[in-house]
Amino acid sequence: MKQYVIAILSALFLSGCSSAPSLNPLDWWSDPTAPMFKIDVEAASNINPNVDGLPSPVEVRVYQLKDSEAFNQTDFIQIYNDDQGALKADLLSKRYLPSVLPGKTTSEIIPVSAETKFVGIVVAFANYREANNKVIYESLGNFSQILSLQLDGINLTMTGEEE
Repeated sequence: MKQYVIAILSALFLSGCSSAPSLNPLDWWSDPTAPMFKIDVEAASNINPNVDGLPSPVEVRVYQLKDSEAFNQTDFIQIYNDDQGALKADLLSKRYLPSVLPGKTTSEIIPVSAETKFVGIVVAFANYREANNKVIYESLGNFSQILSLQLDGINLTMTGEEE
């Protein structure tokens, strides 16, 4: 019996030595060669002014989409309140990024869904009626890409490139 336990434990330890290292220690189950979106967010110090004119954090949502039509035709508040209903069958996945603080720069890594043709971004500015708070990016294919978001006042702009 003791020999079986030692054999099993040895096999487990040896199999652990042969596994590929993960790029993200929190995602130990993910494939390190899988395509990813690296999303760089650069926030100016004046983003999302509140009623007193002081800058405030914002919420950023990332949507991977099969098609851009529903995203383009739907206004921000409909997507914000009911993204699944508004984007319907075009929605492949969504990710809420951590709050973006004024004057800060952050990066997030998101796995690319194989069916993704477009990436839609919405930013929840307090003055959403006047804000440029929604952009769409046509994916370059099923490989890693860098999306750069710039937040300035109540405006969102985005560029993308192959990594």
